[in-house]
Amino acid sequence: MNMMNGWLILGIVALLFISMYVYANIFVFLEKSKNKKLKKIQEQENEIVRQENVKKEQLRAEKFNKLKDRSKQIKEQLNWLKQMNETISEQHNSQ
Repeated sequence: MNMMNGWLILGIVALLFISMYVYANIFVFLEKSKNKKLKKIQEQENEIVRQENVKKEQLRAEKFNKLKDRSKQIKEQLNWLKQMNETISEQHNSQ
């Protein structure tokens, strides 16, 4: 009976130390878990922002190309009008 009480007391003391260890480390584990979740959320938000920036840059490039093409068309039309004006002037002068 004495030996049995010793094992019981030893088991209770071991359980006490294990529970103290778990209690001390559970907060560290929870903090790490929380930090991982926050980091993952932050990375997702950064990725969304990056994708939005890429889309905006593409839109800017498309608008710039459209403006450049329109500018080229306007220059070509102005050159054509200039040539037509010169042609008309030559015809008028030759009469």
